[in-house]
This record gives sequence, structure tokens and C-alpha cells, in this order.
Amino acid sequence: MTVTVLQAGSWGTTLATILARDGGKDVILWARDPAQARDISARRENRKYLAGIRVPDRVEVTADLERALASDDLIVAAPSRGVRELRDRVAPLLRPSHRVLSATKGLAEDGRRMSQIWTEALAPDRVAVLSGPNISREIAAGLPAPTVIASADPATARHFQALVGTPMFRVYTNADVVGVELCGALKNIIALGAGAVDGMGYGENAKAGFVTRGLAEIARYGFAEGANPLTVAGLAGFGDLIATCTSKFSRNRTAGEMLAKGVPVSEIAQRLGGQVAEGMSTAEAAYRAARKRSVVMPITEQTHLVLSEGKPIRDAMRDLMDREQGEEVAGPLAEISHLLATFAAAQREGETTGSRRT
Repeated sequence: MTVTVLQAGSWGTTLATILARDGGKDVILWARDPAQARDISARRENRKYLAGIRVPDRVEVTADLERALASDDLIVAAPSRGVRELRDRVAPLLRPSHRVLSATKGLAEDGRRMSQIWTEALAPDRVAVLSGPNISREIAAGLPAPTVIASADPATARHFQALVGTPMFRVYTNADVVGVELCGALKNIIALGAGAVDGMGYGENAKAGFVTRGLAEIARYGFAEGANPLTVAGLAGFGDLIATCTSKFSRNRTAGEMLAKGVPVSEIAQRLGGQVAEGMSTAEAAYRAARKRSVVMPITEQTHLVLSEGKPIRDAMRDLMDREQGEEVAGPLAEISHLLATFAAAQREGETTGSRRT
């Protein structure tokens, strides 16, 4: 079986590597730059985005998009800002047999999710999304990790589950496409702030509080968009948030730390070696979308003010602390609490019934 990965950044190269090395698949890895494709092919290493990790011989690297689309299974790992343009290039070459698994964690400029862009070219039942606590460097090194795949069609989710899963990459399915995608995109905004907390030396109490209130913010937005509140409490929500806000390999956390230490916004991408911190563009899209939907997102708002209007980070943190105090478990968090309690009660009832039968 052959699978195609679009494109050859750190995440795309990681997925191509584990599918070939650990999953026994033949992989076509598409690179935008022909010179990069030739270099990876010759050296069996992506020196720019994933240095030190060998790209298996079963990975064919090409800059020929038509050749890349020879496979029916397409995994898209392009930065969110380039997905619409990539979709436009791919669309005329798509066949009815094609399926797309979007592994991009971000929002388009108009606030749309990545799957919404792909379903303009393919039927919704041919599109799935992948998200979870997936630090690419760890996964490429062969360390264990879980992830979540969601699709409007359970059969498509199961298809990609079987395709992508390896002994060290455990895949769960979920019917909540909206929730899985929004959690993956919005947690990058929270990770920027968590990195800023680190950079300012505010300590672990502040960071724990920031991340937890960030989870509440993700829940509010997701709830407004129709997401399942339990998704926020799962791997795509809480799990990914923990990984991205704490990992030394997290680009978004690192970008926030740089901002706190005075690195200009314009220099962040260069300092990250040309790689993208998705939270920086997602913050702008989410801020506009939240205002349009009247969703209260104070962390996202302050992140927007820092990135777009030059507000000092310390002032942004102070304003977050100075907000009117209120209840902790309210709105979507209360819904999550209720659902978790109901689930736990059902589990206990099942265990009791089972013991009686025994």
C-alpha cells in the first residue's frame, strides 16, 4: 500500500518516516521545493526541518505534485496559511477514490477549519482530521504517542486509523470533527501564552492557572461551534494542550518565551529556523471569529493585542489578572463536568451489574 504525505516540513517528514519505518508502507513525500526534494532523496535526511532523523528508503521524495497524487490516500501536513493554495493546486488532480487526512493544526484567515477547506474539493465523507499530543521530534525518534482521527464518516476514520497506526503511534477515532480540529488549532494560542509565562519567570502556579483557563477558553469556543464538550477533556484537547504548553520541542511555547524575552514578532520565524508557530496566525483568525460569534476569549484577545498592536506582554498578563472575578466551573466547563460525572456513574453501574452477573 502506498500513501502520500503533503508536504515535507517537520510534521510531514515525521509522518512519512514512521509510516515507512514502523508501519511498513511505501510513502510518497511531496516537497514544494525541488531542491529540497533532491537533497532529502540524496541524503535520506530532512536537514532543514528534521535533522538527525533518517528518512527510510521506502519514502520516495518528489516535487512533482501529479506524481504525489498517484496514491488514493493523502495526508496533508502543510502550514495552515498554505492549505487553501495547496487545495487549489490539488483539486483539478483529485479522483473520486481520493481520501484526505488533514494533519494541519490551525485556522484559515477567515476562521474556517482545515477540513472545511478540503470539503470544497471532496465530499465530507472522504475527509478526516488528525490531532493530538503529537510532538513531531519525539514521534520521529520512535517514542510512543497517541493521536485522534475524526471524520464525518466512521468508515473513513477507521480506514485512516488502520493506515496511520503503528506499534508506537496509537490512533483513536472520534466522530467530533469540529471539536478535534478546534482543540488542535486553539491550543497553539494558549501555548504562546504558556511560553510567555515561562519567559517571564512567573512560576508553575501561574503556568498551571494559565493553561487551565486556556482550556476553558477552548471549551467556550468549541461549544459555540457545536463541538462535543468531552472532546476538550480528551487527547485532542487536554492531552494536546499539556504537550504543547510544556514541551521543549513545542514551537508555539518557544515562540511565546521568545516574545517574553523581547524578540520582535518579525524575527520569530527566523529564530525558529523557518518553521511556523501556528498560534501566531491562528490567534488573529480566532480573535476575529470569537468577536463575530460573541464568544469571550480573553487570552486570545490579549494575544492578538500583543502580536498585532504591540502591547507589552507584561501589560497583557496584568490585564488578564485584573479581569472581574467569577465562577470557575460555568458554561461549557459545567457541561463537561456533568458529562464526566454521568459517564463515571454509568461505568460504576456497569461494573456493579457485571459483578452481580458473576
